[in-house]
Amino acid sequence: MKTQKILFLAILISVFSCSKDEYNDLSSEPENYRLIKVLNYGSSSDSEPNTFMDLKYSENGNLQRESLYNYPSTLLTYKVYDYDNNNLLKEKKIYDGQVGNLSLGTYTKYEYENGNLIKEELYLANGTLKRTKFNEYENGNLINTYKLDDDLGIHHQYKYYYNDLNVLILKEVFMYNQKLSGFTKYYYDDKLRLNKTEIFDHNKAISQTVEHKYTGDSSLPTEEIYYDSNGHLTQRRQLIYDSLDNLTEIKIITDEGTNSLFKKKFKGKLLIEYIRYLPTFGYTEWGVSRYEYEKIE
Repeated sequence: MKTQKILFLAILISVFSCSKDEYNDLSSEPENYRLIKVLNYGSSSDSEPNTFMDLKYSENGNLQRESLYNYPSTLLTYKVYDYDNNNLLKEKKIYDGQVGNLSLGTYTKYEYENGNLIKEELYLANGTLKRTKFNEYENGNLINTYKLDDDLGIHHQYKYYYNDLNVLILKEVFMYNQKLSGFTKYYYDDKLRLNKTEIFDHNKAISQTVEHKYTGDSSLPTEEIYYDSNGHLTQRRQLIYDSLDNLTEIKIITDEGTNSLFKKKFKGKLLIEYIRYLPTFGYTEWGVSRYEYEKIE
C-alpha cells in the first residue's frame, strides 16, 4: 500500500474552494489527493500557526520527507523515508538535535513477509541497535506483537484472539517480565457490530465496561456508555457523523450540560480541520490542526 493511502486514513488543511466536479472527486476518490501540509494552531482564533509539518513525495507517490517547522521558517526536525521495489517502507531516518545544526538521531529498518510487517529495528545514529519490535500473523490477522531489547527483554506485548468469523474477541497486554497487565474482551451483535467492551486489570478483575449503541441498521455507533468496576455510569458519549459517514464530533453528555471532546471538518472525505478540547480544564480549546492537500496528476 502506498504511503499516501495510509495518510488519508490516519492523518488529518486550510479550507480550499472547489467546483462541483472537484467536490464529487473529493467525496468518491480521496485517493486522488495527498496531504502536503499540516498547520498547528493554539486556538481556532489564531491568525498564524505555531508550527507546521511539510510533506514531500517521490515521483512514484511515496512519502519521502516530513519536516516540522516552527512558524514561519525554523526547521525543528525532519524524517526521511526509503522504500523497496514493492513500495513498502524499508527505512526511516529521524534528524533532530540542535536547531540549525540537525543531525541523524535514530533510524528504523523494516522487514516484511508476504506483505506483512514482521520486524522493526530501531538504531541509534552510531549503529547501536536500541530495540526490536516483532509482529506475528495467522490467517492474515495480527496475533502477537512485542518489543525486545537487552535491558528489558520482551515488553509491551499484545496478543490478539479471533473467533470463527475472524472477528477480534480478546486482546491481552503484557508490559514487563511477561506478566499480564490486563486484557480486553469484545462482544458483537448478530450483525457483527461491536456492542460491548470489557476491560480487565492484572488481577483479572473488571475495571471498565463500554456499551456501544447503534441507530437502526447503521454500522456506525451513535452512543458509547461507560461504567466503572461497580457498574456505575461514569460517562456518556454521543458520536455525530456527516452525510458521508465522517465522524465530525464526539459530545460528552452529563447532568450539568454537554461538551465536545473534538470537532472535525471535512471536504468530501478529506479531513481539513481538527479542533481538540481539554476535559481537565472545562473542555477549553487546546489545539487546532488544519490540513492542505494537492491533487495527484
